[in-house]
Amino acid sequence: MPTVIRLRSWRGLLINLCILATAAFLGIMSWLIASPSATRLHETLPGERITFAANPEIDVSLDTDSSVTVSDTHPPHIELLRGNAYFDVRGANPGTLQIKVGTAHIRDLGTRFTISKHPGGGSVAVASGQIEIRIGNNMYLVGAHERADFSNTNIIGQRVIPDADIAPWRRR
Repeated sequence: MPTVIRLRSWRGLLINLCILATAAFLGIMSWLIASPSATRLHETLPGERITFAANPEIDVSLDTDSSVTVSDTHPPHIELLRGNAYFDVRGANPGTLQIKVGTAHIRDLGTRFTISKHPGGGSVAVASGQIEIRIGNNMYLVGAHERADFSNTNIIGQRVIPDADIAPWRRR
C-alpha cells in the first residue's frame, strides 16, 4: 500500500512541475516579446523654437510655446498638446504617420504640413502632398496649398492659401 501512495505523489509532483515550467516559460516569453514603449515630451517656452527628429524619416519643428508627445514606436504616435508644429515627412511609407489633435486624427499621405491647436479644435495647412483628417466618422482630404480649420466635431472651412501662410513662424 505505501508504494501506491508514492507513485501517486511522484506523478502529482511531475504534473505540478510541468505546469510551473510552462507558466515560467510563458511569463518569460511575454516579457521578452512585449517590450514597453516610451513616450517623449517635447515642448518650447515662449520665445523658443526647436526642430527634432521623431524618427529618421520625420522631422518636427515646434513654434514658440508649443508641446507635442512622441512615442518610440514605428511609426511614432504623435499628439499635439498645444501650439503649432510643422512636420516634414520623407520616405517610402506614406499613410503610416498619425497625429492626434484633440478629437481629430490626422494621417499623413507623404507630405510637409503644419498643424495648429486652438481651444476646441485646430487647423492644418499642407505645403506639399496630402493629409487626411478624421473627426468621428467623417473623413476629409486636404491637398497641397490648402488649409482646413476644424472643431472637435467637424471641418469648419477649407480654402486655398499661399505658401507664405503655411508656417509663417518658421520663416522668421
